[in-house]
Amino acid sequence: MTFWWLAIKDLLIVVRDKKAFLTLIMMPLLLIAILGAAFGDVMKQDEDVTIEKFTLGIANLDKGELSTVLTDEVFTKALSKQIKVKSYDEDRLRDKVKDHKLSVGLIIPPNFTSALMSGSETKVKLLTVPDPGIKATIVQTVIEQFSNSISIEVFASQLAQPVNAGNQTSIVQPKPSSDKITQPLLKETTINAKTKPVESFQYYAAAMGVMFLLMTVVQGVTTMILEKEQAVYNRLLLTKLTFTQYLTGKMLGLIIISLAQAFLIILGTKFLFGVDWGPSLSGIVLMTVGFVFNACGLGILAGSFIKTEKAFSVAGMFATQIMAAVGGSMVPLYLFPDWVNSITKFLPNGLALQTYLDLMSGATVSEILPAVAGSLGLGLLFFVFGLFRLSLERRGRYA
Repeated sequence: MTFWWLAIKDLLIVVRDKKAFLTLIMMPLLLIAILGAAFGDVMKQDEDVTIEKFTLGIANLDKGELSTVLTDEVFTKALSKQIKVKSYDEDRLRDKVKDHKLSVGLIIPPNFTSALMSGSETKVKLLTVPDPGIKATIVQTVIEQFSNSISIEVFASQLAQPVNAGNQTSIVQPKPSSDKITQPLLKETTINAKTKPVESFQYYAAAMGVMFLLMTVVQGVTTMILEKEQAVYNRLLLTKLTFTQYLTGKMLGLIIISLAQAFLIILGTKFLFGVDWGPSLSGIVLMTVGFVFNACGLGILAGSFIKTEKAFSVAGMFATQIMAAVGGSMVPLYLFPDWVNSITKFLPNGLALQTYLDLMSGATVSEILPAVAGSLGLGLLFFVFGLFRLSLERRGRYA
């Protein structure tokens, strides 16, 4: 396990460097404080937020009276300022949502009217893209309010049944059970009713955290390239340290440094600014480990293609700024279109930021496991390709 000594050596260098400590810890906390305070009012003014009009695709398989009222009177007329309704058959609607040509689709089953009138169970299907935003919430709320109002009207009409003239005992239809009145109508939906809004300090704590972690990775890989230029790398290889052990040790040291920075930022923002990172501590830990592994692997891969320290330092910082801007560290994610947010999930910082925001909103560990697995898988893939690339370079040099 010779590579462990290499990882510890890199960690000790950073710990003894006061400038590095200020850059890794104090700068992120300072920026988070400034941005959180500056944009706090903007992100709290919910009453000033306008909802952009969107298209709702509907496949009405019922054609009954209540489904017609829901589609024509409620969605098409009453909500015409917020929603544009388009009708499709079921297969066509599924294809539209699957191809992201529609963000939200609604399938009304054939028994919709009869089920609501009788108080029995029925479920519509709400189809959405992975990140539909507030659009799906609007549709969900409208349907639930509509179903509840219909159930109340049906119950009232049943209570108003006329008395039987031949018998002085009034006949009242049995009251529908409360579980039928409040029967959930939605199926195949990605909406979480426990979702909480994210405040400015929460957003920028995550956004600045992931951006500075990228900078740390760039700095670590830059140091590795500098060692190669100064022949430190060649002297290390004269020992029993193999090439694979060298790269593994550098990767491990970079991961340890980045993890320490990440958890210090999380703890610092929590205790200094009261930032709530969400109820799932295990989810935060897993996502942080996944993001750091992903970012370090990408840094190793990028470093394998650049031979000089100066070139990588400039290119790395430039790439970091672009990734930070596209990934939401500089501009809030909700200002980007849905398709941009989907693409940025392939970037380590974009995926991490969106997952942190989900955790802050109340997501559970099971809900963020795909993101964690994706981060770990991409990080491993990047590292293996970087190792393979550097191995080819070394063989060509010493062949």
